[in-house]
Amino acid sequence: MRTGLYTMRKKRSDSISDDVKSFAQAGDTVQLPAGITLDDEVERIVWSQMTATRSKDSWREFDLLLLSKIVKIEARLRKHQLQLDIEGVVMFNDRGTPIENPLARVIDTLTRQQMTVIRSMSLNQSDSDPRTLNATGVKNSATNEIIAGLDSDLIPRLRILK
Repeated sequence: MRTGLYTMRKKRSDSISDDVKSFAQAGDTVQLPAGITLDDEVERIVWSQMTATRSKDSWREFDLLLLSKIVKIEARLRKHQLQLDIEGVVMFNDRGTPIENPLARVIDTLTRQQMTVIRSMSLNQSDSDPRTLNATGVKNSATNEIIAGLDSDLIPRLRILK
């Protein structure tokens, strides 16, 4: 693997040696990237929870930058959700008309932002995820059906000669 001007590639995680290495590093904490700070204890807790989802050596610097965004959004979500639980989803304006608490929209927007970053990092899927495997199988089956449907004398096929 090159270092210096080149970015490091994500290491393979499908070998026995990587499993042993990951197990040995299970208790290690992942350090924050340069220039990133966590503002409070909630962010530090969320950081440790999120970084525990992978082995320490499988996190790329760019992944950690994106993860810091997820952590900060999650900390804000937790703070706003507590406030929304206290205030309630429905509020009354100056005229006494019931309205939606504006904090509900803030929470919705933050949740959407967080899910977008999570999807971009593929934190929600793994190689062993049945949905991922099934999607590949469906594509392969569809391709095989198309090929089987092309039964024409114009397209040469492999045949067993007797």
